[in-house]
Amino acid sequence: MNVARPPITYTEGKRFAWACIPVSAIVLALSVAAFREGKTGFFIAGLLLGGWAAVMGVLQFAMNRRHATMTVSDEGVRFADGLSVAFSDMEKITTINPFPHVFGSFLNIVIYVNPDVAVKQAGRSLRRAFCLTTVGGNISMVGKHKMFSFMTPGIRPISGAKMDQDAILEDLFARFDAVQNR
Repeated sequence: MNVARPPITYTEGKRFAWACIPVSAIVLALSVAAFREGKTGFFIAGLLLGGWAAVMGVLQFAMNRRHATMTVSDEGVRFADGLSVAFSDMEKITTINPFPHVFGSFLNIVIYVNPDVAVKQAGRSLRRAFCLTTVGGNISMVGKHKMFSFMTPGIRPISGAKMDQDAILEDLFARFDAVQNR
């Protein structure tokens, strides 16, 4: 008999913010150089892009570990936007690091669900526009497969013991296997 495990609520790390701050500084410096050369269009574009990246980085640091992005329980995965996918509705789960040569670890988790499962598409929000959340749904049909895919530059438990990505995936797969093997 399987013992019920407590659900784990995850939040996103601040890895994305560590990339935004230096990028914003470089883009802003390049926009100042464009202004000195009299290239006003490049100056304005660089100013907007650099300002956006700076705001993104600062907000990511400010909101770090404060907002739940997903909860994994013995029943399934529930996201902060209300989307819930039960393990019994899943066919399989695959994972990949889409950027293996980039510093830090990115994780893309693809959940294949049964074609008859009704799952709503995650909406767009201001938090997503500023990359304050990268965990969220993207439901797509590829051939006969309905997939739910999400990518994150690092998730970690809000409370409890710190987990690396291997431990997070091990917990996710163990819960999935427990439901599939009932």
